[in-house]
Amino acid sequence: MKNITAFIDQIEKQYRSVACWIYSENDRYTEIEGGGIISVSKLRSILEHHLHIVVQPIEASELDAHLLLPEISMVIPVQFINGKITSYSDAEAA
Repeated sequence: MKNITAFIDQIEKQYRSVACWIYSENDRYTEIEGGGIISVSKLRSILEHHLHIVVQPIEASELDAHLLLPEISMVIPVQFINGKITSYSDAEAA
């Protein structure tokens, strides 16, 4: 697990944009407005308005999704399929 600031700094160095989903209801996530793809710098402002956010670098596979929990500044690697977190990955991998 990493804190959010370190995680965002890391992905900002490696990727230009990320796919972003926000928690909606019933354990489901919906794409952020505009098709879900945002710049990493815009992600910082989104963190101020949502408590559960899933991000995935555009060039990554499904296993590279991460759940961001801004309230406790935690990042958890997850497997994310069809708008739903299907499992939590090894916390050491984040």
